[in-house]
Amino acid sequence: MAYLFKILNVFLVAMVKYFYAPWFGFTLGLDFWETMPGVVLGGIASFFFFYFITELFLVYVRHLKPVVVYVTPNRTRLRYRDWREKRHERRKKKKVFTRRNKFFVRMRQTYGMWGIVVLTPVVLSIPVGAFLLRKYYGHRREAIPAMLVALALEGLLTGAVFWVFFKD
Repeated sequence: MAYLFKILNVFLVAMVKYFYAPWFGFTLGLDFWETMPGVVLGGIASFFFFYFITELFLVYVRHLKPVVVYVTPNRTRLRYRDWREKRHERRKKKKVFTRRNKFFVRMRQTYGMWGIVVLTPVVLSIPVGAFLLRKYYGHRREAIPAMLVALALEGLLTGAVFWVFFKD
């Protein structure tokens, strides 16, 4: 039973921190072939969760926000509009791209969908990669299979690297 809990722990860590999940599995005393199913399946489960949650979020923003605005009392809408205008004036002077924003824009323009797919498991996080993939490339049929293959390959690759360097 403790063995299954170790694999479940690796699965849950892979859902949150995919890059560190192989190392965590090895510190629990699992070998390569015991660790990899938890890592790969955890990453895939996390990707699917955030990919489809993103769709719900995008539907909310597109369709439900006007309904919420219509139902909101007039006084609350006026207060929110005043706050938004003040915020807009303050932000207009401060609008500067950060290094991180420039990185995301440059990555999307240069590498497109394949850059997001390759960089998601290791450089980006799975939630950010799933959101970007769904928002910009959700209409492409090869987006989900490409991400699943990238998660599996990069999980096996990072697991192999940890296994070679940290093996007893």
